[in-house]
Amino acid sequence: MYRMASSADTPRARALGAELRVARNRKGINTRELADLIGRSNSHVSRWETGKLTPSETDTATVLAVLGVHGFERERLLELARDAADPNWVAPGTDKQLAMLTEYERTASEITNVEPLMIPGLLQTYDYARHILTAFGASRGTAEQSAQVRVGRQHVLTSGPTKKLVAFIGEAALRYPPCPDQTMSDQLHQLSRSADLKNVSLHVLPLGLALAPLLCGSWLLIEFDQAKPVVHLEHYGSSSTLTDGKAVAQYRNALPLLHEHALTHEESAEFIEKLRQERANA
Repeated sequence: MYRMASSADTPRARALGAELRVARNRKGINTRELADLIGRSNSHVSRWETGKLTPSETDTATVLAVLGVHGFERERLLELARDAADPNWVAPGTDKQLAMLTEYERTASEITNVEPLMIPGLLQTYDYARHILTAFGASRGTAEQSAQVRVGRQHVLTSGPTKKLVAFIGEAALRYPPCPDQTMSDQLHQLSRSADLKNVSLHVLPLGLALAPLLCGSWLLIEFDQAKPVVHLEHYGSSSTLTDGKAVAQYRNALPLLHEHALTHEESAEFIEKLRQERANA
């Protein structure tokens, strides 16, 4: 049973906690040292940083003062603290999106990613990610830096607490990639290796499926052991996170339909390997 919370376990609570942790690490102190400095328990600080408990605006201001966070950054984090109870949050700007999504991935028990037109982010190679980011308008330097961060996030599949990734990949993403042939060949090879991981389940969605409402964009259902699930929607230049129970249930209830029409993991692995070999022999 999920515990009740007002401003905890929301996107803003998690994002605030992630950014407080970054600021603390930048200061070079651990959670116990910070707790001593502000007169709180180590448990309080740890729960703030995981989003399981949200600090009040006053507590947040105290932490920021101790950590030396001032100016615009201070005001931005105080705004997060004030509005932490908002369950549905649109987060414009790459840094905010990344902080939120990275924290979700780190604490998740299972991630389901539906990608009709691209390879899921947690399975992308560096070169594939760089080409995709460039296609969306990023400069070369920004694309290279963001691609490195995206690949770095993939450690959540191979280290730390075990979490499962269920990836639904549109056949169009495999056959008609927005990147050079060699880049896609390497990406298919990476997918074949990923298919061997016990905690990764791949499912190819064949072309022509009449599932338009489910395949009109990229979305992730992210589930946790001790918190309510969320749905993360990717948009051009921004992302939306839904935590409302009914909204999340709509996506969760769609999974049996996707499994019904998608290839099984074994069929998908064979399909991807066949495409890889075709490209290699072309």
